[in-house]
Amino acid sequence: MTTSKPSPEPNAGFVTIDHTADVALRVWAPSVERLFVEAARGLLSLLTDPETVTAREGRRLEVSGLDLEELLVAWLNEILYRFESEGLLLAEVTSAELSAGEDDHRFGARCRGERYDPQRHPPGVGVKAATYHNLRIAPDRLGHYDVTLVLDT
Repeated sequence: MTTSKPSPEPNAGFVTIDHTADVALRVWAPSVERLFVEAARGLLSLLTDPETVTAREGRRLEVSGLDLEELLVAWLNEILYRFESEGLLLAEVTSAELSAGEDDHRFGARCRGERYDPQRHPPGVGVKAATYHNLRIAPDRLGHYDVTLVLDT
């Protein structure tokens, strides 16, 4: 198990977990919005060393889904898509908003990052996609969130 640098948010963070043939992230946070931010931080830590990524350019990312689980998978897969198609590595999420309707959930975030540079960004794990494997997002008795995400490598 490896951890990343501490989260700027108290009571939030992530840790990587060994998983048969894949990799998993255990992510926790006091809110759903922060859970999504921590999941993005965890994903970046798998793609490269986060300390090498600078917040050079801004971008707004938005995803939608039928429920929170689908929304989280869409969010991580959007980040992977941007990395694969544009070489974009996200250094930070500066704002995040969640809207939840009865049959439609949306998540939008202002992000900052930079283009992948193999001279500065060491290669990490080749993550293909976020999966739904045993994914369930629900608050615990204190209202905090804790999920394990399995990522296809």
